Amino acid sequence: MGTRPLLLWESTSARQYGSRLPGVNTGGTAIDGPGHAEPTSPEDDGASRTFRPAAVWAACGVACTALAAYAYTAWFVSGDARHVGTGTDALTTGTKVSIVIFEAVSVTLAVVAIVYVVRRCRRERRLCLDAMIVIAWAVTWWHDPLINWLRPAVFYNAGLANLGSWSEQVPGWLSANGRFHPEPILLIGTIYVWLGLFLGMLATSVMRRTRRQRPAFGALRIFLAAWAVIFCVDLVLEIVAIRTELVAYPSSIASLTLWAGRTYQLPLYEMMLWSFVLTATGALRFRVDERGRSLPERGADRIGSGRQATIWRLLAVIGFVQVVALGYDAVMVGTTLYAGPTDEYPTYLRTRQCGPGTHVACPGPDAPIRAGG
Repeated sequence: MGTRPLLLWESTSARQYGSRLPGVNTGGTAIDGPGHAEPTSPEDDGASRTFRPAAVWAACGVACTALAAYAYTAWFVSGDARHVGTGTDALTTGTKVSIVIFEAVSVTLAVVAIVYVVRRCRRERRLCLDAMIVIAWAVTWWHDPLINWLRPAVFYNAGLANLGSWSEQVPGWLSANGRFHPEPILLIGTIYVWLGLFLGMLATSVMRRTRRQRPAFGALRIFLAAWAVIFCVDLVLEIVAIRTELVAYPSSIASLTLWAGRTYQLPLYEMMLWSFVLTATGALRFRVDERGRSLPERGADRIGSGRQATIWRLLAVIGFVQVVALGYDAVMVGTTLYAGPTDEYPTYLRTRQCGPGTHVACPGPDAPIRAGG
C-alpha cells in the first residue's frame, strides 16, 4: 500500500536521471545508507513546490499517534492493565526456558538499536532516518493486537510478561474479551523497537546488492528480491516461536497454512504480509534523495525549517509505517472470517479470550463471531 508510490517514483527517476540517482555514484557503486547528504536536485525542488508528501504522511502520523496515546491512556484509566495468568494448564520446562531467552534477547537488541541510532544522530548532528524508523516502529506497537479486531487471530503465551491488552480501548473494537489478550511487554514491546530497523537494514542491503548485480532489474523486482530474503528470516523466527508455544494462530485458512489444524499451525500469508511491511521499511532507507530524505519526508522543508521541519519529517515517517501496518491489519482481520478447525488450545495461550470457561467459542469453521464483553 504505502510502497507503491515509492516504487513508481524510483522507476521514473531511474529512467530520467540514470547514474545521478541517489544511492548510486557515477561508477555504479552504492553510496552508504541514509544520512548521506548532498545538494538537493532541481527535480526535488520543483516537486516540493506543487506537492508536499510530508504533509500527507505527517497527517497520518499525527492521527495514529493520537489514537495510540488515547488507547494506552484509556487502558490504564479503565483498570484493565492487569496481568493475565496462565490458567490451569502448566507450561513445559522448554517453554519457560524459551520465554526467558526470547525476552532477554529482544530487550538486548532493543538496547543495541537505541544505542546505534543515538550515536548516529550525534555523529550527524540531526535526527537521522534510522532514528525516525525506530521511533515510528515504537509508535506502531499499538497496532499489534489489531488483527484480533473481529476475533482472535493470534494468541500470545500468558507466561510472557504482560499487563493484558489495550484492545478494547481502540474505537470500534468488536472481538469479545480483548482485555485478556496477554500483550507481551518485554518481548513484543521491545521487538517493535529493533525489528523494523534491523530487518529494514537487511532489506536495504539486499536491494543495493541486487541493483549492483542485476542492473536491468526494475523497482518491483528489486523490492521482491528483498522481500524474499525477509520472508525466509521471518519464517525461521515464526517457526521457532510457535513450536516453543510463545505464539499461536487460531484463525487460519487451512489451505494456506503449515501444520493446519494443530495448535502450532502457521499461516503462510501472515508472514508474506508481515514481510511486506518490513521490506517497505527497507525501501525507505534504500530510496533516498540527494539530501538523504525518504519519500514521505519530501516537502517538509517547505512546511517549516529547522526543528519544525524535523518534526514534520518524523511525523511523515511515522505516518508511512502506520499506513503500511494498517494495511497488514486490515487483510489479516479479513482472513479471520475463514478460520479452519484446530485442536483445543491450552489455557496459557487462549487465556480467557475464548473456549471452555468463557461465553465465546475459539475460532473455527462453525464458531460464531461474538462482539463485546
